[in-house]
Formats: sequence, C-alpha cells, structure tokens
Amino acid sequence: MKIVRNAADIWVYLLLLILGFAQQDSKQPTPSPREAVIDVGPGISPAKPIFMPDPEYPSSLRNGKHNIQGTCVVALTVDENGGVRDVYITRSLDKRLDQNAIDAVRQWKFKPAMKDGKPVAVRTSVEVDYRLY
Repeated sequence: MKIVRNAADIWVYLLLLILGFAQQDSKQPTPSPREAVIDVGPGISPAKPIFMPDPEYPSSLRNGKHNIQGTCVVALTVDENGGVRDVYITRSLDKRLDQNAIDAVRQWKFKPAMKDGKPVAVRTSVEVDYRLY
C-alpha cells in the first residue's frame, strides 16, 4: 500500500491512476491480452450465434390491449468460448420487455470471433424481436 504524504502527492497519484500508470492494490489478476475485448473489424471474423432462445413475452402484455411488437437492440460481449457477458439494452422497445430480452440473450451461445486463427472476445449488438402471431 502506498503512503500519500501531502496534497501534491494526492494529485500526482490520482493523475497517474487515471492515466493507468499507478498500480492499484488489488487481488484481481491483470487480464491477459487474450482476454481483452475488441470490436469486430478488418481481420476479425464476427461471432456467429449457434443457440438463440427467444425471450418470454409476458402474458399480461400478450393478452392486454397494448399489443407491443417490434425490436429492441441489446449490446453484449461474446467471450473466447462463445459465452455471453456484459449485456445491456441500447435501444428499448418497452421497459416491460427489456429484462426478458436481457435474460434471453444471456442464454445465447456463439461460435467465437476469430483473429489470426485464434478465438477473441468481441463487443457486438443483436436485435431481439417481439412479434404477436
């Protein structure tokens, strides 16, 4: 643990911490370069969904007068094993449906994205459709 002696030391330490040069006391391991999350772009094949269960459409909305249909957009990270993490809504269809979309997408499985023949974690977005048939 570092000892900070005066206000100037505090400012220097905070600046170094913000810039990433100061070392934090933490029990968490430093992520390896393989764990770094990247965006799909040139030289990176996108992750491909292989298991995509549909979200549950609540019966209270299905049988009601609302008849909500449409698409919400969900951002997520696909890890090196094709698993899903860091899921959140980027475009909501209806607040009452958002959590169901998140819950469904967390169950999805992907063929991982590839860079130079190796699996990598990538950020991506998916559309979740709600349709009444």
